[in-house]
Amino acid sequence: MRNLFFVVNQDLGDGSAHALYCLRHCWWLAKTNSQAMVHLIHSGRLAEREALGAAGLVSAANLRVRSLPSIRKPRDGRGVTINAVFFWAMVLDLRKQQHPGDILACASFPKLFQFLCRRKGLLRDMRTVYEVHQLAALEHGPQARQTAVEREVLECADVVVTTTNALLDQVRASFPGKPTAALGLACGFDPRAAPERSGTSGEPFTLAYVGSLYEEQGVRWLLASWPEIVATAGRPLKLVVIGGPASACERLRVEYGASDNTMELRGPIPPGRLPEQLRRVDALVIPALKMGRMPYVAITKAYDYLGLNRSIVAADLPSIREVLRPGQEALLFAPGDCRDLAACIRTLVDDADLVFALTSRARERCATLSWTQRAKRWWEAVQP
Repeated sequence: MRNLFFVVNQDLGDGSAHALYCLRHCWWLAKTNSQAMVHLIHSGRLAEREALGAAGLVSAANLRVRSLPSIRKPRDGRGVTINAVFFWAMVLDLRKQQHPGDILACASFPKLFQFLCRRKGLLRDMRTVYEVHQLAALEHGPQARQTAVEREVLECADVVVTTTNALLDQVRASFPGKPTAALGLACGFDPRAAPERSGTSGEPFTLAYVGSLYEEQGVRWLLASWPEIVATAGRPLKLVVIGGPASACERLRVEYGASDNTMELRGPIPPGRLPEQLRRVDALVIPALKMGRMPYVAITKAYDYLGLNRSIVAADLPSIREVLRPGQEALLFAPGDCRDLAACIRTLVDDADLVFALTSRARERCATLSWTQRAKRWWEAVQP
C-alpha cells in the first residue's frame, strides 16, 4: 500500500477554514483510494478522533491523523512558535515511514515544504505535490522574501494543484511546462440534511454569515454598514454572524453594539451543528472585499453555502463567480457597496419565486461539486 503524507504546520482544531479543508480533503482522498494509506500530519494537539469529530467526520481504515512534536502559540493567544521543532520532527518521521513511490503533499505552507525539499536525499524517491491556495506574489509583491520562498517551492514540486482558475493562470505563466491542475473546492454539506426555514410570521428577514472574521472577509464592513443596509432596503432585517474565535466575537459585539435585535454574533459552531443553527435564517451572505488575495483564492463558504438550502447573496469577485454564477445560484453585488447589497436583499425579500429558483439551482450545483469527484480528480492529477 502506497503512502500519501499530507503535511500541515497548523493546529487542526483552530477552527479555520483551512483546517477544515485539510481534514475533509484527506478524509475523501482516503475514501476514494483504498490502495493508499493517507497520513494527515499536523503540528497541533488534537488526537485523530477529536480532529475528525470537529469536522463532523468519522474514522477511516486507511486514514491516520497524527500530530508531531511542536512549539506553537495558540491561535489568537499568547506564546511563541518555533517552527524548527515541528520541521525536524517531520524530517525524522519521513525518514522512518516513507517508501519509494510514496507521495508528499502540502497545502499553502511554503516554509515547511521548502525545508523538506532542502533536506538532501529526503524526497529523492517521493513524488511531491504542492497545493496553491494563495500566492505570495499577489499578496506581498514580486520582490518580497515570501515570494522568493514560494518560487523555490513551486520549482521543487513535481505537480502543482490550485483551487481557482485565476491562481492556475498565474502559476502556468511563471512555470510553463509544470504539471498543473485547478480542482476548486467542494461542498461540505448535504442539502437533504439542511432544515427548511422555520419560525413565526412577522419575523424579520434574517441574513447569516458563516466563516472567519479577518478583515478581507468583509465582516467588519458588513457590521459597520448594517444600519445603512437596513435603512436602504426598507424592510425589517436581522444579521446573524457565525464563526470566528469567541474572543473576537466579543470584541465585535462591543465595537458594533451587536446587542439589539438587528444583529447577533453567535461565535464558533462545529460544522456538524451548523445546519440546525440556520432554522430561522432566510439567506446567506458572502461580504468578501476586493482586497489582496480575495479575488484569486477559493472561498470555502461559496461551496458550502450551496448545500445549506438557503438563497445566497455574495460579493462579485472572480473566485466567487467561478462557483456561484450570477442570477443562477446567487445574487452578486459590488464588493463593499452597501446600497447594492441592500438592493439584492430587498429582491430576495420581495420575490419568493426567485428565492425558490436560486435555492433549487444551488442544490443542483452542489451535486456537481462533491468531495468524491474532487478527490478522484486529485489522485488523477498527481499521477506520474
